Amino acid sequence: MLITKDLEYPILYEPALASGMKCNNLKIITGFTDCGRILTHLIALKDGSQGSDKIYVSGIKIHMILGMTKGQSLTAKKHKKICETIARINRTVGMPKIDCSYIFTGQEVHSKVYVWSKGNAPQCAFCGSANYTINAFQKRRECMNPCDPVEAIRYYNELKRDTVDCFAPDVESKVHFSSVVVDTDEIDANNLENLSYDDYIGKTPIDSISVSLLKADGGVRFGSGINWGIRPNKQKRNPDQAYIPYNKKDKKAGFFPGRLRAEDKNCQLFKVVTKEIGAFYMRLAQAGDKGIHSADSNAIIGMWIRQKLGVSSGTFITKEMLENYGSTRVTFKKYEDDIYVLEFEPKQ
Repeated sequence: MLITKDLEYPILYEPALASGMKCNNLKIITGFTDCGRILTHLIALKDGSQGSDKIYVSGIKIHMILGMTKGQSLTAKKHKKICETIARINRTVGMPKIDCSYIFTGQEVHSKVYVWSKGNAPQCAFCGSANYTINAFQKRRECMNPCDPVEAIRYYNELKRDTVDCFAPDVESKVHFSSVVVDTDEIDANNLENLSYDDYIGKTPIDSISVSLLKADGGVRFGSGINWGIRPNKQKRNPDQAYIPYNKKDKKAGFFPGRLRAEDKNCQLFKVVTKEIGAFYMRLAQAGDKGIHSADSNAIIGMWIRQKLGVSSGTFITKEMLENYGSTRVTFKKYEDDIYVLEFEPKQ
């Protein structure tokens, strides 16, 4: 049966259903990929594998072969973004794990194949036109077809021999990373990996909001807000884990995207761009949407705030530190397509 509409669910999610095939291993062959696709896919799998009402199995591992890697197809900038994204994902507790290998010898690979397995046993596979990209799965007409999972695994293993891991010490001697940015419709300008703070300098935002880093009572404390990962009982967490309190007096209706449906457990993702650490996904969180956190790892926002304050990773942030810095508030500036610039600067 040819799949021509709503490709994401049957190909990227349904095989991992805890009430279905319970697949926990996905092998991907793709000509192109992008960091937005990787993150939104893995965040959704993580969300669905947590809690008592989880719908997906936990412990999912994804193995990707990137096939279009010669000439100007893979830039040094994109290689760096892929490595940064994967490294962050793989050190975040609860996130599915992922690795990426590049074709470096023989002909380039333009195939698109997705193979799900339960353990080492192949269960289902799909092949067709859809690259592992946001555009392919959300913005264009593509078609995919179920195929023999054993044959698909065999093809994956055959290609794997011609690859090098993206983190391999000799990757730069095997793959020529272009310095030329290629204009392609496969990855659009508003993809997470292409967003830059400099692109928004001088642009007028649609709207903006100032949000306090302090709790509603005007203070800070252990295990909450910007110190969420620092627990007085020494509970083992990443001490940089944090969220920005979204206090009632700061809220602006409709400024951030909420839940698509009232029954949804999580709010929609939105893209945030910073001057210091680039772009990442955030969303409203907690009951009553009283927090704003970075979606794939809530340590991102904590590390960024500590970097701005000039203190070491894991430092307990006091109100005095914020006041000495010159501000207790951050600013979100809203632009088109749910893109926001996030700034934390001392008052002038």
